[in-house]
Amino acid sequence: MTVTETSEVASMRDYQPGAVALRDTWVPVIQLSHIGRRPLRRAIHGHPVFVWREGGRLRVTEDSPLDIEQGRGRHGELTGGTGDYPLEQRYGYAWVWFGNPDAASVDLIPMVPHIPVEGVPKRMQGGVIFDCSYELVCENLLDLTHADFLHSELTGDPLAENDEIMVSSTSETVTMVREAFGRQPSKLQKRFIKDSSALQHIRLTTLVHVRSGVCILHGDYNPGPSIRMLHPCNPETKTRSRTPVSYNPKYIPWFAREMFPFTDHMVGKQDNWALRPQNIHYVRHEDEKDLSSRFDRAGLRYRRVYQDLVARQQKGDFSYLVDGDPGRDVTEEMGIDLDR
Repeated sequence: MTVTETSEVASMRDYQPGAVALRDTWVPVIQLSHIGRRPLRRAIHGHPVFVWREGGRLRVTEDSPLDIEQGRGRHGELTGGTGDYPLEQRYGYAWVWFGNPDAASVDLIPMVPHIPVEGVPKRMQGGVIFDCSYELVCENLLDLTHADFLHSELTGDPLAENDEIMVSSTSETVTMVREAFGRQPSKLQKRFIKDSSALQHIRLTTLVHVRSGVCILHGDYNPGPSIRMLHPCNPETKTRSRTPVSYNPKYIPWFAREMFPFTDHMVGKQDNWALRPQNIHYVRHEDEKDLSSRFDRAGLRYRRVYQDLVARQQKGDFSYLVDGDPGRDVTEEMGIDLDR
């Protein structure tokens, strides 16, 4: 299924991650600190993206430098016949426009209140590749209870005196907030806390931009660290999602800052263990029933927003509705205290 087809959008039961390439969106393909003179290849929904520095200029094209040099460039629909993707630099990333070049607007880059515009030090950057479509990674990040089962060594004991989950959405985003009181901190976090017997009040937030897969995360542990992340889920192919992650080190204890980027590999391996077999079932279009429970409210909301976007784009409408401004201020929504 593609956005050019005229068939009715699939029902929720027929939901197939990776089947549709949602367009007219900015994708942060790579951190700027990783770009040098040697071209690096990335992809957006199967479309090649080559990134390199040429003199003092950053080049992001759909054609390899060799093809450009030998005049074999495709110069296709996604670059307006130029070969170069629309490009912006923000939060330490090269943001590439995927869609109609004439519709590219810097105002549509998502606001990330807790990452400096110039980006974070390279040592606070990480990256993981998932063997699944980006939609499944987004759903996993929206399920803020999954860490209790897969990442408890980092997040702590799942039992709490009170545990509440709130879900909200716009025509472009889905946000899940989990707030819990009286949780035992993890052994790792106890090293950051003066009173190791203290119970934590936690507020975890995930905001997902459905069209692009850009996820903004904030884990506020009190007492404990405030973990502030930009977590893109870049849609490379139907079976591959790349996540070039950035952490803001300012709100992590100084003796733990160097450790956090290395947790990507541990956490990513645990997540991929759960996501890889799910993706296979969707790709094969197997008839096994796609089950959910009342606790999957964020994931189901994500699918609804996603399907609505697919339906609009199938009809040729790639615009953003009034409530779906990606650049809106989400500081309060993320529970960010910029003075902390």
